[in-house]
Amino acid sequence: MKKVVLFLAIVSFSAVAGITDITAKPVVLTALKKNSAQYVDICKAVDDSCKDGASIWKEKNSDDIFYLTTPHLRLTKLKKDGEVYSKMVSWDFTKETKNEDAPDDELTKSDVYIYPALYPLSKVKMAVALVSKWSTAYSGGGREEEFANFMMINDDGTYQQAFKNIPFSSREMIKACFTEDDYAKHSHCHDESWSILNLKIIDGSMDYYSWKFITKSYSWPAFADKTSTQVRINESVAYPFQSRP
Repeated sequence: MKKVVLFLAIVSFSAVAGITDITAKPVVLTALKKNSAQYVDICKAVDDSCKDGASIWKEKNSDDIFYLTTPHLRLTKLKKDGEVYSKMVSWDFTKETKNEDAPDDELTKSDVYIYPALYPLSKVKMAVALVSKWSTAYSGGGREEEFANFMMINDDGTYQQAFKNIPFSSREMIKACFTEDDYAKHSHCHDESWSILNLKIIDGSMDYYSWKFITKSYSWPAFADKTSTQVRINESVAYPFQSRP
C-alpha cells in the first residue's frame, strides 16, 4: 500500500468573527537545510543533539531565533547573537506519549511529532502542537488519524496542556475495484475521505485568546469524478485550559 499522505492547513484568516474581534496568527517555522553551514553551526552549539533525525527550524520573519526538534520529542529554543548560537530553553515532552488511548480498536499509533509552528495563546504565551498519528492498513487502502495536544511552553522549560486530543487531520481510502473489468471501466477505484483542521485564534481582550476549531471534511466516492466531492464544515470555539464544548 502506498503511504497515505496527510495535509494540514495551519490557519485560515479569510474572515473575521466580528467587527471587534482581532485575530492572532501562528508563527510558521521553516526548516534549515541539513548540512548547511548554519545547520552545522547550530548543531555544534547544542552538543551533538542533532543526531538521530533532528530538525532545525527558523522563525519566519526572524533572523536570530531558532528551534531544534528531535524524534524523542525534545524542543530547544536557540538565539543567535552575532555569529554565536546559544541555547535559551528546552522542553522535554517524552512523558506525554505514555498512556494514550487509541481512537478505536482498529488503529495503532505509528508516530508522535512536534508540528513546526508556534500558536499564540495570549500576547505573551505560545503553544506547540504535539501530534499523535494513528493508522491501519486495508487491502488496497488504509486509514490515518492525527490528534494534537497543544502545549503552552514556559520560559523555565515547563509546559502546560492548553487543549487536548484535538482532531488534526485524517485520511481514509477504501478499495472499490476488484477485477480487471472494474479497473478498465473506472478511473477512480477508491472511496476516499479526508479532513483538515483550520484554526482561527481570536483576541477577545481576556487573559487568553479564544480558539475556533474549523474542521473541513471531504468525501469523494468511488467511480465518480472529483468534482462530486462533498464538503462538510464543523466549527467549535474553546478557551485554553477548559474542556471543549
